[in-house]
Amino acid sequence: MQTYRYNSVLRRASIVDIEAGRALMVQTGLEEGFTSKNTLVISHFIDQLLNQLAKVNKTD
Repeated sequence: MQTYRYNSVLRRASIVDIEAGRALMVQTGLEEGFTSKNTLVISHFIDQLLNQLAKVNKTD
């Protein structure tokens, strides 16, 4: 039961981080271009967060 509760909190925190990253990526893309280095770095970071979320979802 404790693991499920931990995963649930981790899942919600990950989703918040992903959504914040997406907003930042779009803002950066509009300001600097969608292929700018900063936009791509943020995109890569979001990919890592999505991979972590997939692992959390897989353990349930």
